[in-house]
Amino acid sequence: MRRWLFLRFPFLLLVLVSVIFPEPPVRPAGVRTDSVHAVWVFPLRGPVTPPQAHYIHRWFRKVDESPPALVVLRIDTPGGLSRAMRSIIRDILASPVPVVGFVGPGGARAASAGTYILYACPLAAMAEGTNVGSATPIPIGGALPPLPSPTRPDQGSGRKIPAVSGDAETRKILNDAVANIRSLAEMNGRNADWAELAVRSAANLSASEALKQHVINVMAPDVSQLLKAINGIRYRFHGKQATLDVLPAQIRIFHRDPKDRWMEFLARPDLAYFFFLLGIAGLAIEFTHPGYVLPGVTGVISILLALYGLMILPVNLTGILLILLGISLMVAEVMVGAFGALGIAGVMSFFLGSLFFYRSSPEWSGMPSHPGYLLVVMLTLLVAGLFLGVFRMALKARFRPVVTGKAALIGERGIALETFRDKGRIKLHSEIWWATSPVTVTEGQEVKVEGISGLTLKVRPVSKEEIR
Repeated sequence: MRRWLFLRFPFLLLVLVSVIFPEPPVRPAGVRTDSVHAVWVFPLRGPVTPPQAHYIHRWFRKVDESPPALVVLRIDTPGGLSRAMRSIIRDILASPVPVVGFVGPGGARAASAGTYILYACPLAAMAEGTNVGSATPIPIGGALPPLPSPTRPDQGSGRKIPAVSGDAETRKILNDAVANIRSLAEMNGRNADWAELAVRSAANLSASEALKQHVINVMAPDVSQLLKAINGIRYRFHGKQATLDVLPAQIRIFHRDPKDRWMEFLARPDLAYFFFLLGIAGLAIEFTHPGYVLPGVTGVISILLALYGLMILPVNLTGILLILLGISLMVAEVMVGAFGALGIAGVMSFFLGSLFFYRSSPEWSGMPSHPGYLLVVMLTLLVAGLFLGVFRMALKARFRPVVTGKAALIGERGIALETFRDKGRIKLHSEIWWATSPVTVTEGQEVKVEGISGLTLKVRPVSKEEIR
């Protein structure tokens, strides 16, 4: 009896525990079983470029696969490419969870393209010491849009807005940008009038002013305080009113992969320009010094890296042709020797080509219109010194007469040690050589080397005219 109770005691204990602590009901997939809310932070820092839009799109795909409670897009950008900006906006609008645009930390900005992205977010926030605005589209390499003319009343609301002057292209670009940012502001219930002013007049606001004018919803110094400030807030999401519940929160900050960092690095205008010139220099060195291999390989790799950036950046074909013309003129100066005229023209062509390296493009905003002046001047001097100095010395050495080896004996003169017609011995450079001659050579006569066959020289007697 005791043995029976001992063997069945674990089973009885299990039944007792299951009665006292029943198993919780099974929840369907996707329903939270705890009270902690996942909050994902996506940093958007630096110029808005296609590589940046690519990895942000990849992060939003993860949102589709495993939705968190909230996405915080932390913004600090001077602007960038319109195509990349619109890609990010599409990801924000298609997100299954609300996205909070947060301009922070202090010192950050949401300028140009960043203003559009901030307006695309259902909720917007800024840290103290940040600013938003300057959303006027500026073509890279082009001039600023003309100053606005006197204000005109808007047909819909009666408010006064600046009228657009300038050519048709400027008006089309500006009006398209205005319509885009107003639609985003109206969709999320924020100040659409100031958004239009930021596009037409490049207006800017500090964080406190943005809060007063309802450009943003709240102010917060960091993400943790931001979550406290927006918890319980009412907002518009996909056309419906909702209440945000994100506390308590588990924050996860996303970071760029090494590949993303490298792609962003290559898309910089200065670096694409530098790699382009480095590739040309490497190939030029390989062509003038065949067999070194390393300059040629470096040149090819640099050209390929430059092509990646140039496919993204709006490159001006005129600038590239001016650079190639400048290098060609400098090489011609080395080969021909035009007393510096071709060299000066080449340096000027190279410098102007560097300034015109990027063409006007309405898609770029807030980006430099050309490589930095310091970089242009430094590389112009470096390339001019390379082609006019180093290559001149290299080509002179290449075309200098041969002074060693068998080829150096051609044209040299020696003395016949014996009389011979077909084959005999001569003295050349204190050495005794076998030599052949088509005519008779007398002992002590001066002969001239015309060729070499193995270790035998082909000579002929020096005429009296040559001796004179």
